[in-house]
Amino acid sequence: MAVLGLAATCAFAATSVPDGGGSLQNSPHDELSPAFRARIDTELARNVAELVQAGRLSATPPWLTPQQGGLAWPLRPANGYADYGYHGISNFVDLNAGAGQTLDWNCGARTYDGHAGIDIFLTPFPWLMMDQGSVDIVAAAPGTIIGKIDGNDDRSCPNHFSDDWNAVYVQHADGSVAWYGHMKKFSQTGQPVGATVAAGDYLGKVGSAGFSTGPHLHFELHSSLAGYAIQEPFSGACNAAASLWAEQRPYYDSAIVKLATHAAPPDYHGDNCPDPVDETPNLSDQFYPGDAPIFAAYYRDQLAGQVTTFRVLRPDGSVFDTWSGSSDAAHYAASYWYWTRSPLPAAAPEGLWRFVAEYEGQTYEHAFAVGDVDVDMIFADGFD
Repeated sequence: MAVLGLAATCAFAATSVPDGGGSLQNSPHDELSPAFRARIDTELARNVAELVQAGRLSATPPWLTPQQGGLAWPLRPANGYADYGYHGISNFVDLNAGAGQTLDWNCGARTYDGHAGIDIFLTPFPWLMMDQGSVDIVAAAPGTIIGKIDGNDDRSCPNHFSDDWNAVYVQHADGSVAWYGHMKKFSQTGQPVGATVAAGDYLGKVGSAGFSTGPHLHFELHSSLAGYAIQEPFSGACNAAASLWAEQRPYYDSAIVKLATHAAPPDYHGDNCPDPVDETPNLSDQFYPGDAPIFAAYYRDQLAGQVTTFRVLRPDGSVFDTWSGSSDAAHYAASYWYWTRSPLPAAAPEGLWRFVAEYEGQTYEHAFAVGDVDVDMIFADGFD
């Protein structure tokens, strides 16, 4: 994962320039070769034939038109995960079959040549989140598990890839098949091939196994093995088919995924490859008069001109500090910015303080303690 310095990315076009930050993730992606796909298809066809013969799976009529709709989002935060968000999207399906040409469902270029799925990456600390098992992969629709592969190294990064990925494949009643790829090693459901799953059932954890540049889920949907047409579940100007999502998310799903206070700037360890280690967030929720907390906001789909207003509130709700900022860059799939403001005064009141951000009509809050206050009360108070 590459983190670009502030000078290499943009300046904040507002009242306060951040002390640091920039782009995150650098668009995690994957490349599944034709030979890789052919091997998977052969294995799945063999499994399906065996399951049909055993009476554990109904044969799909060749004339049936796949229309598996009502898809649930294939990720969810694990129990105990408290941040506002956990993901971003780096790539959609490439709808342009021409070599060297790309087109996504919204007539944009958030894809790459020949990409056949959706890449949903972890953010803002992907390796840490992966190792902590922060995000579950779940079935987007009911169906039957028709294939599984596990045990492959899950710490792939640019130009250092494991030989194979870890994945679960689910066939739906209409014959369409969903691929859930790049899973964390040994995190998969214990359900065997031939078992049925309901929408929302646990399938595994997000990892970076196979040809992957960072922790993300490759979610791919296509028609029956006989028809094998790649399906883009998002509907838009360049994909007139009806949306297959129960609730389609917007093309730019702008949000703050994490609001935090730090004792030191977060450390992403450069490109963190070929042996990626967890990021060092340097988070802190405990400060004292005279300290200078670092205030940080972590975004997905941050767009130029979107203003964020920040406030730091004393325990009585009065405003201690306020500032705002907006990015000049056209689009960041994931980004972060941090500020070191004036030190807390010697007379700073002890208690629970609040760091508040208002962004795109939403209000986000993070609580921190000043003085000899039990930090546990922060979480008991209902704040992250």
